[in-house]
Amino acid sequence: MFKRGFRYLFLGILSVIPLIIVINIIYWINGFAFNIVRKITSITNDTAFTISVILFSLTLLMFLGYSTEKFGKTLFISRIETLLEKIPAIRTVYSVSKKVISIFMKDEDEVREIVLVEYPKENIWVPAYVLSKHEEMLVLFVPTSPNPTSGYSVIIDKKYTIHTTLSIEEASKFIITMGADFVKKEELVSKIKERSNNA
Repeated sequence: MFKRGFRYLFLGILSVIPLIIVINIIYWINGFAFNIVRKITSITNDTAFTISVILFSLTLLMFLGYSTEKFGKTLFISRIETLLEKIPAIRTVYSVSKKVISIFMKDEDEVREIVLVEYPKENIWVPAYVLSKHEEMLVLFVPTSPNPTSGYSVIIDKKYTIHTTLSIEEASKFIITMGADFVKKEELVSKIKERSNNA
């Protein structure tokens, strides 16, 4: 009876964890936005001006997003990048952050290739993002669960990887859910079995 009760309690806790995570994210966003509004209001002492500043900021961000999607980058961002590139330590951090984020900013028509690679040892397959290629060599980013922005960069021969039709979103869901969202499982399992049989 005690074991069954403990099991139900454990399942109940697991069932509400996603809800708690969403609530905490909403709470953080709300707190962050409230702090910004409060700071602007404390400086301006004018509610109407504060609202105008917020609307202008949102419009500017939307314009930057539109310009980035259409033209790659804006003159404003280019000027800031030029300035940052002159500062040694900041330049490195900014460059790395930009490249990692760019993985998730590809359009559907420009989907980055996702492959399976044996990592950290043979017969253990994980999804990886193909960052660049040279001849038969691939530069891969192997993400770690549940955070797809952390992981390892490796250089590997293309023959040691398995090509997939996974999109960035599908691979990211697999990683974030720690494999619970096993998308295209038939395709992936079939390819892994085929590779094992040919080995």
